Order: sequence, then structure tokens, then C-alpha cells
Amino acid sequence: MKTILFCLLLSACALAKPDPYVIVPGKGFGAYGPSMTLAQMEKKMVPGDYLEGESLGRPTAEIFAMDPFVRITMFLNHRRQVRSMFVHGYMGKWHTAEGVRLGTTLAELERLNGRPFRFHAMSMKPEAGRIADWQGGRLASRFRKVRITFASAAHSEGYSDLSDQEKIRVEKAGLVFRSNEPLARKLNPIVETIELAF
Repeated sequence: MKTILFCLLLSACALAKPDPYVIVPGKGFGAYGPSMTLAQMEKKMVPGDYLEGESLGRPTAEIFAMDPFVRITMFLNHRRQVRSMFVHGYMGKWHTAEGVRLGTTLAELERLNGRPFRFHAMSMKPEAGRIADWQGGRLASRFRKVRITFASAAHSEGYSDLSDQEKIRVEKAGLVFRSNEPLARKLNPIVETIELAF
């Protein structure tokens, strides 16, 4: 009986495949990671499944470019190696081991962190909607080099319930909110960008 159970366990382990859509801070997205070159990435994908470009004067590449649910954008250095990579949108297949994904709400992110965190107002500034500080929660050390950004206020589930003054406040440049503030809870924004820096 023990031999049969052992064989079944070995079979299950052999059939279990690693999750191809997991984001691992410090390591990468699925099979793609830091310092990889475009030539190395090409070997891991269907030919022609990436696009090269430029953003903010820096070279970029997109892999899985034709599928918005798995598309990854990468910033490259002068040697065409990956320096950072991110996913952007309102839903997708990529996720962290903790369960953070595109579309995760503020309430769910606070639950995963185990305590309130701080984030920038949804202004027109570059840091708009970005998590500013995990406040020593469960995600603080693991997400040290992970940049999480919320979508604009208008894409939040509670935006239509805000008063005009509340809408002005959540979009005011320079403000930083705590996730447990009544206005932040009422807005309940969703994650729009997950970025790893290497």
C-alpha cells in the first residue's frame, strides 16, 4: 500500500507544472528575467511574438505582444538586456504568489498586506496612484523592488459614489492616502500596473 501511495505521489509531482504566469520579485515573469537579452527571449517564444520600440528615450520590447492578457513590456539597457518589466491593464493572467494581479482592489491588497499601506493621489504626476509605503506589512520586504500602481480614479469601483469635493481630493497632486481612510475605502481603486525593477 505504501508503495502504491508513493508511486501516485511521484506521478502527481511529475504531472504538476510550474505556473507560467507567476511574477517572482527579483527574478522575473514566468520564464523571463533580469539581464536576459532579446535573443535569449526569442528562444522561449513563438517567432515574431515580440515588438521592439522606445519609451521615454529608452529601448523597450513587448513579448506576447498580441495578447493583452499576458503582454509584458520591458525596458532594456544599451546591451539590450532587461532592466525592468511590467504588465499593465485592468485584468490579466499574471499574478504574484500572494495573489496580487491586475484588477486587485485596494481592499484585497490591504488584506494581502495584513495592514494599511500608503499610496499617492490619482493626479497627473508621474507617481499618481503608486503605492508609496507598505507600512511594514507582509508585502513590504518581498515587494521592495516591485512598483504597484492603481488605475486612475475614474476606473475605481467607488468613483461614481464620490461627491465633487471627494473627486477633487483623490485627484489632487501631492496628497498621499492611507488605504484605511474612509475616502480611500470608498474609492477602492484597482491595480493597473505591476512593475519589477532589477
